[in-house]
Amino acid sequence: MALGIQSYVAGLSLSNTDELLEALGVQRSRKAIHDWVQKANLQPESGKSPNQIALDETVIRINDQQFWLYAVLRMA
Repeated sequence: MALGIQSYVAGLSLSNTDELLEALGVQRSRKAIHDWVQKANLQPESGKSPNQIALDETVIRINDQQFWLYAVLRMA
Protein backbone atom coordinates (compact mmCIF):
# COMPACT_ATOMS: atom_id res chain seq x y z
CA MET A 1 0.00 0.00 0.00
CA ALA A 2 2.79 2.43 0.95
CA LEU A 3 4.66 1.79 -2.31
CA GLY A 4 1.48 2.35 -4.30
CA ILE A 5 0.80 5.66 -2.57
CA GLN A 6 4.42 6.81 -2.88
CA SER A 7 4.57 5.84 -6.57
CA TYR A 8 1.42 7.78 -7.37
CA VAL A 9 2.43 10.82 -5.31
CA ALA A 10 5.87 10.78 -6.96
CA GLY A 11 4.22 11.19 -10.35
CA LEU A 12 3.27 7.78 -11.74
CA SER A 13 -0.20 7.54 -13.21
CA LEU A 14 -2.74 5.22 -11.60
CA SER A 15 -2.25 2.81 -14.52
CA ASN A 16 1.54 2.81 -14.16
CA THR A 17 1.27 2.42 -10.39
CA ASP A 18 -1.09 -0.53 -10.96
CA GLU A 19 1.41 -2.09 -13.40
CA LEU A 20 4.29 -1.59 -10.95
CA LEU A 21 2.39 -3.29 -8.13
CA GLU A 22 1.27 -6.10 -10.46
CA ALA A 23 4.88 -6.73 -11.48
CA LEU A 24 5.68 -7.10 -7.79
CA GLY A 25 2.86 -9.62 -7.36
CA VAL A 26 0.25 -7.27 -5.86
CA GLN A 27 -3.12 -7.36 -7.62
CA ARG A 28 -5.02 -4.10 -6.99
CA SER A 29 -7.25 -2.00 -9.21
CA ARG A 30 -6.61 1.62 -10.13
CA LYS A 31 -9.71 2.49 -8.07
CA ALA A 32 -8.22 0.80 -4.99
CA ILE A 33 -4.96 2.72 -5.43
CA HIS A 34 -6.89 5.96 -5.86
CA ASP A 35 -8.81 5.22 -2.65
CA TRP A 36 -5.52 4.59 -0.77
CA VAL A 37 -4.18 7.98 -1.90
CA GLN A 38 -7.40 9.76 -0.92
CA LYS A 39 -7.49 8.11 2.52
CA ALA A 40 -3.82 9.00 3.14
CA ASN A 41 -4.68 12.69 2.54
CA LEU A 42 -0.99 13.55 2.20
CA GLN A 43 0.01 17.18 2.39
CA PRO A 44 3.65 18.30 2.01
CA GLU A 45 5.06 20.11 5.04
CA SER A 46 5.44 23.84 4.59
CA GLY A 47 8.77 24.63 2.91
CA LYS A 48 9.59 21.00 2.16
CA SER A 49 9.27 19.04 -1.06
CA PRO A 50 7.49 15.67 -0.98
CA ASN A 51 9.45 12.41 -0.85
CA GLN A 52 10.27 10.85 -4.19
CA ILE A 53 11.09 7.37 -5.41
CA ALA A 54 13.29 6.22 -8.24
CA LEU A 55 12.41 3.06 -10.13
CA ASP A 56 14.62 1.09 -12.48
CA GLU A 57 13.79 -2.06 -14.38
CA THR A 58 15.75 -4.47 -16.52
CA VAL A 59 15.34 -7.90 -18.06
CA ILE A 60 17.72 -10.64 -17.00
CA ARG A 61 18.11 -14.14 -18.44
CA ILE A 62 18.67 -17.21 -16.31
CA ASN A 63 18.87 -20.59 -18.03
CA ASP A 64 17.07 -19.35 -21.16
CA GLN A 65 14.26 -17.80 -19.11
CA GLN A 66 13.51 -14.08 -18.99
CA PHE A 67 12.82 -12.29 -15.71
CA TRP A 68 12.07 -8.64 -14.94
CA LEU A 69 14.21 -7.18 -12.18
CA TYR A 70 12.97 -4.03 -10.44
CA ALA A 71 14.88 -1.74 -8.11
CA VAL A 72 13.13 0.96 -6.08
CA LEU A 73 14.97 3.69 -4.18
CA ARG A 74 13.19 6.05 -1.81
CA MET A 75 14.76 9.50 -1.74
CA ALA A 76 13.98 11.73 1.23
